[in-house]
Amino acid sequence: MPGEPRELELKYRIDSEADYLSIVDGCPAAPGREDSCLRNYYFDTQSYLLARSRGMLRLREGKTTVLCFKKGGEKEGTPGFFDVIEVEAEVRKELVEEALAQPDVLFREPHPATRSVLKHYGQIELVSIGYLDTRRRYRQYDGNLLECDEVTYPDGSRAFEVEVETRHPENARDALLRIFDELSIAAFPQRHSKLQGLLRKDGILP
Repeated sequence: MPGEPRELELKYRIDSEADYLSIVDGCPAAPGREDSCLRNYYFDTQSYLLARSRGMLRLREGKTTVLCFKKGGEKEGTPGFFDVIEVEAEVRKELVEEALAQPDVLFREPHPATRSVLKHYGQIELVSIGYLDTRRRYRQYDGNLLECDEVTYPDGSRAFEVEVETRHPENARDALLRIFDELSIAAFPQRHSKLQGLLRKDGILP
């Protein structure tokens, strides 16, 4: 909706752990950005109303706890470039345990993310729909901040991707393609979010 902040991000999928580690080892660490381990809990309706309309409500635990609402996806005609509403802010850490026991407690929090959910979907009944873990390593290349993510799903399988927040996707794409070429890495535009990947594994989304 008008006035809501947006996240503009170019994403590439890397299918090989060795190729992923080549980027991690081959690019300098980003100053002031520590690697982080994040647990992501997702909430939706029982019929997956949010996910089926490219929406997402997430509690993320790391050094801080953040509640986030996103809506949107890959921009047509620009492979791997995601243009989404992103509304997020920190919450108290106790909210994770409370929300996992009673998800609708999220609507009792005075929070911009839940206000956005209500704007887009009205009053809905939330359930917990799963979680995944992300290890994020920050690297830099050619003026771009690379978020190098190692995703671990509940079944132990993993996925790897590199993301760059940018308003100029083709410039960022050129830089990524150069580093992929220099390091002989096979990478492909990412076509879905981490949550969509989880739900595809579970057979919930096509």
